[in-house]
Amino acid sequence: MESPALSSLIPHLLALKLLPRTGWLQRGVRDVESVAEHSFGVAVLCLLIGDQIADIDRGRLLAIALLHDLAESLLSDLPASATRLLGKEAKRQAERDGLAALIGHLSRSDEYLTLWDEYVDGTSREARLVKAVDRLELMAQALAYERSGVRGLDSFWPLDDEWATEFPPVAALAAHLRTERSRSSG
Repeated sequence: MESPALSSLIPHLLALKLLPRTGWLQRGVRDVESVAEHSFGVAVLCLLIGDQIADIDRGRLLAIALLHDLAESLLSDLPASATRLLGKEAKRQAERDGLAALIGHLSRSDEYLTLWDEYVDGTSREARLVKAVDRLELMAQALAYERSGVRGLDSFWPLDDEWATEFPPVAALAAHLRTERSRSSG
């Protein structure tokens, strides 16, 4: 029975609702989205975009989407500047260790850690789709902040959409966001 084991996870899930996305704060954005809000957006987009892609395992896709930022409840939302200073491998290991600490007592912890590893390494179509949707959701949020008057968010926009080409619906949405951004700034 996992109910007692799950009860220790609930405060961490709640913490994600209050944890702001650090990259936005560093750019001076006020009233920024939380990690939980971001994760919810990624999960819903994965569900809807995944329906448009043949041979995607919906359960695996949603599990990866829901797990992808869970460790941030222990580590905080480490911005890109932290990754540059710590190194990708140190950040990855800290996040994996954090996730293991959070879910290690659950009966399916090994499966969940494997799914998270897939996400980080991009070793399955589902993992690569979550990673692409994560970036897409970031672009959508950047556009929303820019439309509210925030400037200086160019670093949140990838230089090209090569990362999206494996999944045509993601590529189409990325192109749409770029068009909307051009209209907003022009």
